[in-house]
Amino acid sequence: MVQTIASTFTAEQVAGAEKAAQTLEALVARLGFDEDFATALKEKPRQTLASAGLVIEKESMELLMLVDSERFDKACEELFDLVDSDFLITMSVPSCG
Repeated sequence: MVQTIASTFTAEQVAGAEKAAQTLEALVARLGFDEDFATALKEKPRQTLASAGLVIEKESMELLMLVDSERFDKACEELFDLVDSDFLITMSVPSCG
């Protein structure tokens, strides 16, 4: 029997995943047309994301991977084409460390 997203995940989990997807997609879109944003993101990633109102939460990203892995993979592939590995490393290290 095939389970639907509604029966597998709570509405709160689906909403969290949707928020994460929208954040990733907005980041990809902005990087595609705003060179100043791309430069600022490279120099000060956390500050630039915060200033743009783009919040990347670990829990929401994990939900997106579970709820809609294809959407997560697509957004990540597009993001990886637009940023360098230094950005990804910076974002994976705790800001206090």
